[in-house]
Amino acid sequence: MIKMNSSITLSGNFYSANNLNDFKNKINPELYSFLIEWFNKEDVILLKTSGSTGVAKTISVHKKKMILSAQKTGSFLNLEPGNKALCCLPLNYIAGKMMVVRAITLGLNLTVIEPSKAPFKDLTEDYIFSACTPHQLENSIKDLSKIKILLVGGAPISEKTRVRLNGSKNKIYETFGMTETVSHVALKNISKGEKSFKALDGIRFKSINGCLKIYNTELLEAPITTSDIVDLQSEKEFVWKGRQDFIINSGGIKINPEMVEKTLSDFFSIPFIVLGLPDNTLGEKLIIAFEKETPSNYSKAIDALSSFEKPKMVFNFINFKRVNNKILRRDVLKTILSINESN
Repeated sequence: MIKMNSSITLSGNFYSANNLNDFKNKINPELYSFLIEWFNKEDVILLKTSGSTGVAKTISVHKKKMILSAQKTGSFLNLEPGNKALCCLPLNYIAGKMMVVRAITLGLNLTVIEPSKAPFKDLTEDYIFSACTPHQLENSIKDLSKIKILLVGGAPISEKTRVRLNGSKNKIYETFGMTETVSHVALKNISKGEKSFKALDGIRFKSINGCLKIYNTELLEAPITTSDIVDLQSEKEFVWKGRQDFIINSGGIKINPEMVEKTLSDFFSIPFIVLGLPDNTLGEKLIIAFEKETPSNYSKAIDALSSFEKPKMVFNFINFKRVNNKILRRDVLKTILSINESN
């Protein structure tokens, strides 16, 4: 049953749609703006996609679908009314907005803090539930005991971190989803060492030419065929391999950059990405870009790759351009192309 609740508990304080204006100066401005939009009489809400895998766009989503998504998450994680939740994600994208919608829908006691790279470091109390990005996770390993159930999404978690968190006492889930699916549709418990994503209730999957197709009549107007390469285990489970639109065709050999990155993540602790750069001979040549300096163990790391996976060029950036902590691969590539053209 879809029920539109009209109140929210923030840091122990109760606010209703009727008295929200009285507390405008006591609520985070971005949060206040979203709550006003959520509690209005419109049936839909506008959401921005991140642009990390394509052109950023604004889409219209029915509020009832966001509520349904929150209910599915609550059911999967056994969240209960009154559970303390923490939002440390930007509120201008789906991940942050859905933390607020879950609080409203499930009756959670939500605390909203300013997004930062290490959001759990200065917490003085523990929380039942929160969500963060892999970048935030990497900088919060020592403080994860403060969060009982943690969702991590927006980009793949490094293999080194995945191994490190296997056996963790708290429940840490990697998420799979997108703005178009109204947040995640599948979860993977990395604290248990799970390798595959498991669908939320009512979601099912197919593999179309190796890519994931998502079915759910409640959340989706029509099934969505993604560019995600998967190894389908069943209609409720899959192993994620990478993005088809990132595949590098180098001399006729197709290379999955995210699989190369997975291998190299055992060696590098700083952010890096692998890309395909246009090449007259190969069609595309594999390159690697680091945020900051090239690691001192670079040569040793490259030895772990097959000959056709070894980068042909290395680039260094002061900072990668990000949206919601996601590295914008196309922007990095665009910058590299402009550098090459000027040389």
